Amino acid sequence: MTDAKRPSAISIIAFHRRGNDYLECFYAAVEALGVEVRDGCFSGRWLLKHVRNADYIHIHWPSFFYNAPERRKCLRGFARFLFLLTLARWRGARLVWTIHNIYPHERCVIPQLDILARSLLVKLCTVFFIHCSCAEADVLREFPATARRIVQIQHGHWIGYYPNTIACSTARSRLALTESDFVFLFLGLCRPYKNLETLINAFEQLPGNPALVVAGEFQDPAYEAAIRTAINRSPSRIILHSGFVRHEDMQIYLRACNVVVTPYREILTSGSAILALSFGRPVISPALGCLKDLIVEGCGFLYESSQQPGGLRDAMQASMEVTFDEMHIMAEASKLDWGESAKIFVNNLRGLRDAPTNLRSS
Repeated sequence: MTDAKRPSAISIIAFHRRGNDYLECFYAAVEALGVEVRDGCFSGRWLLKHVRNADYIHIHWPSFFYNAPERRKCLRGFARFLFLLTLARWRGARLVWTIHNIYPHERCVIPQLDILARSLLVKLCTVFFIHCSCAEADVLREFPATARRIVQIQHGHWIGYYPNTIACSTARSRLALTESDFVFLFLGLCRPYKNLETLINAFEQLPGNPALVVAGEFQDPAYEAAIRTAINRSPSRIILHSGFVRHEDMQIYLRACNVVVTPYREILTSGSAILALSFGRPVISPALGCLKDLIVEGCGFLYESSQQPGGLRDAMQASMEVTFDEMHIMAEASKLDWGESAKIFVNNLRGLRDAPTNLRSS
């Protein structure tokens, strides 16, 4: 094989290639550069057959391999995870990790495994990809040994990926809202780390008569029951749409709202915030992780997470007194390019394969 052909020969086994919109968009951009990306199958027989033919094994969420509600299943999954790491080293495939979060938002039933899994990856991975400078600083504080092995790539925008054709007035009528309402929106999976209780508390303290729409799927029935109880107790106008929000229905909620609120307790990267910006909607979020880089002037408000619910309430109130420029927000979102991220990603993998000391961020 000639050197001219070598760039197209890079092959990646991804855990996983599909399963959410981030993976679909990112790997489509990577494959457009001539890289082969295979969806990894987490079985010993499949790994033995395929790992030898891959240049890289790309991991996104390590806890996927072992997180289970029962300790025995958790330990069994972790053993398979160790097998994957050992096999990769034996067969010569390099490990790379895109660090979407430092630790899982919902910890394993054996929490020590979360720490051990990351310790192993920090030791064994050739390179780590991260989505912003603030997240890189957080990772370096937690895992100093990753120094000089981190490469920044952008989390791409969603402009044009989700339909965005419905009029604001039509979207509001579908949600029983009027054109004069000031509407806050929480959109996405409803999980405890997303801090809906604090959002409801802060919303109840706002002046006037705004509306809050909470739309998304609850994975924990007990958490859903707690949030429903809080909403039913609230004298404020809160609309709950519990359940999976279809791809084509995202625009209904995003076109209907004035502001999107992402009141995380902890976060490194937020696809939900980027989704809001992609629809020209300002974002209110804690000053955590990539949100500190993402929410620039004119795109929303940041608050100190230690000030909840006061900081969140104040930011929500301030947003009601400002007129945001939708086109400015979308212009900022458009700078987050999947193609550019894929280029940096592939160039680094190619450089590592051909000259292991060559790590670049452009």
